[in-house]
Amino acid sequence: MGLKMKNRDELQLIKEIIASSSDGLGIEQLLRLLPFKIEKRALQRRLKSLREKNLILIKGEARSTKYYTNVPEQTQDSGRIKSEEERQSTIPLSQDGKDIWALVKRPVAQRKPVGYERSFLENYRPNIDSFLSKEEKQKLAEWGNTRNGEQPAGTYAREILNRLLIDLSWNSSRLEGNTYSLLDTELLIHNGKTPSNKSPMETQMILNHKEAIEFLVESSDEVGFNRYTFLNLHALLSNNLLPNPAASGRLRTFGVGITNSVFTPLGIPQLIEESFDLILAKASQIKNPFEQAFFCIGSASLSPTI
Repeated sequence: MGLKMKNRDELQLIKEIIASSSDGLGIEQLLRLLPFKIEKRALQRRLKSLREKNLILIKGEARSTKYYTNVPEQTQDSGRIKSEEERQSTIPLSQDGKDIWALVKRPVAQRKPVGYERSFLENYRPNIDSFLSKEEKQKLAEWGNTRNGEQPAGTYAREILNRLLIDLSWNSSRLEGNTYSLLDTELLIHNGKTPSNKSPMETQMILNHKEAIEFLVESSDEVGFNRYTFLNLHALLSNNLLPNPAASGRLRTFGVGITNSVFTPLGIPQLIEESFDLILAKASQIKNPFEQAFFCIGSASLSPTI
């Protein structure tokens, strides 16, 4: 059962990476772009399976072979574009997930304005309270096992640095609305090639992520839940992207709003400073790395309702 699930996840990821390039991808490009190790013959079998399921197209022969996403031609009967709700129904969700989805789908006018819930941060007890269950932590540990537990910090990251630079830079940037494809990202990072149809800001965002990842890997002995790490990361990620360059690498000293949301983040500089220090202090006490990550995400942006 576990092997079947792994193969299914790999097929989905391969299909998504192929879909990220309108120009198609060769097998050597796929081997570089995939975030997991796979032998060339095994990848060829996965691609054959996707082709047999009519999920991808194969064009060319031998070394010129390229793989494309199969987009069926639209017809009057079957060419209707799926609505957002229909697409969402294909993603398996828990009942809690479905409840949250229903909340975030409500029109903004129907939501209750809320602010930062500081009591959660103040009441959270490291290594006693937890976002994750024991079973979830064990499962995440299994998935994240690199078999390098006894090696110096950053060893595994250095081994996969090339894949990490591309995959993480692309995925993190597209969360911010960046339209670079995975192939565009690879060409920019490896060859310095900038697509003519992308804005300078999008290019800068990709390059900033590259710099931030390299900083984490090269400074692995020094990074942690401390001001040095977070302010340096902020400086690298925001380089040439902020209206006020002096704000890069510093805590926010003014209020901000979030588009299409009724949540208002903290705006008082003293409270921002105190909350930031408290988050770092509590996060550094948490022993489980996955719980650390969930705590930091939750406590940095927590509101009592959506």
